[in-house]
Parts: sequence; structure tokens; C-alpha cells
Amino acid sequence: MDVYRARGSLVWGWLCVGLGGIFAVSDIVASGLSGARVGVGLGVCVALVGLAVYLRPAVIVTQEGVVFRNILHTASAPFARIREVSMRWSLEILGDDGKKAGAFAAPASRGARTGVFGNDAAERARLDERERLPDSTGSRLYEAWMAWTDAHDAEPDPAGPSINRRPDPGGLALVLGAVAALVFALVG
Repeated sequence: MDVYRARGSLVWGWLCVGLGGIFAVSDIVASGLSGARVGVGLGVCVALVGLAVYLRPAVIVTQEGVVFRNILHTASAPFARIREVSMRWSLEILGDDGKKAGAFAAPASRGARTGVFGNDAAERARLDERERLPDSTGSRLYEAWMAWTDAHDAEPDPAGPSINRRPDPGGLALVLGAVAALVFALVG
């Protein structure tokens, strides 16, 4: 299993967590434990937003498919049901039934805007140069998808949707926790 995120996500995420900790600790030091409310609430809010927006979202490539873990929902698709992988503005997949899913964790930089990867043999040869671009999560996903396709000759089972979406309880909890911390800081 490979986990991919945007390059700056870890930096910005941990920066938010650290900044939130500084807010909370400085308010506790300045106001005492009983009087610390605004700084602690804002600090917890900033830390939870950093976790929800930067550290939690990811593109997870497994042996059988791909999972896009976004802020509030998760989308998963088996390799057998993917028809196209594109990396124009962000990483997107298109299922064989026309459903699309995008990855918040993989925005395309200028160098990584590789276009559309299909599974046609003629198109594969034309896209070989695009696969070697630096930091292209789309290219890595495409390579994993092609390796799976080459190893499996089975026809996909079209029962059910090609892309399964469900709410992400972890992301929802982080966002709700951030809102609660903000309310704690401002009301009272």
C-alpha cells in the first residue's frame, strides 16, 4: 500500500498543529489554567483544521485499487473498474460506468499536469514521456493500474457502482471538533 499526499501537506499540517499548540500554551501561561479559553479554543481549532485539511487527505494505492481519502468523504475504486486516470487540475479517476472521483490530496502542479491516461495500447505508448515527470501522483497511480491490468485478464464485474463513496467519520469528527473548539473560544 502506497500513500500519497501533496508535497506541502505535511509541512502545512504540522505547522498548523504547532501553531495551535503555541496558541493554547501561550494562553494558559498568560491567563492561567482557569482563565485560558480563547487561546486554547483557537489553538485546538487551528490544530484540528490542520489535521483535517492537510494531514488526513491522501491517495492510497493498494494492490487491488485506489482510495481517495478527502476531507469529509472517501471514494474507492478497484482497478478493474477504472477506465481513465487524469491529472489536469487534480487527480481524478473515471469509472467504467461514467462515475468520477477526485482527490483533494493530489492537486496538480504545473509540472505534474500530465493530462489523461487511458488504458488503450496506442495511448500507452504516447504517454510514456509523461509518466517520468517528477512528483506526479497521477503517473504513479497509472503505473499501478497498468501493472494490475497486465497481471489480470479478468473482465470487471459490472455489478454495483465503479466508485464507492462514503462519509469519512474521521474527517467529519475533526471538522466538527474544530467548529466546537471555535465555539468554545468565542462563546463564554
